[in-house]
Amino acid sequence: MKNHHKEKNKVPYSESKKHIPSIELKKIPPEKALHLLRKAGYDINEEQSEEIMEFIYIIVKLTLKEFFTSD
Repeated sequence: MKNHHKEKNKVPYSESKKHIPSIELKKIPPEKALHLLRKAGYDINEEQSEEIMEFIYIIVKLTLKEFFTSD
């Protein structure tokens, strides 16, 4: 059962995406990411692993933009 309260407060991804720099990153294959996260002790499934990795890529892009651009 979904938590509707949580869903109501979410900002649509397309809306938040405009703030994420369009930096190309070499991505870890999903299977390897899942393996690494499970090896680190996280009890997650493939979908959760993909969401975690997408979040990490966003953080990396924002960090790269902050330190390496003159915006």
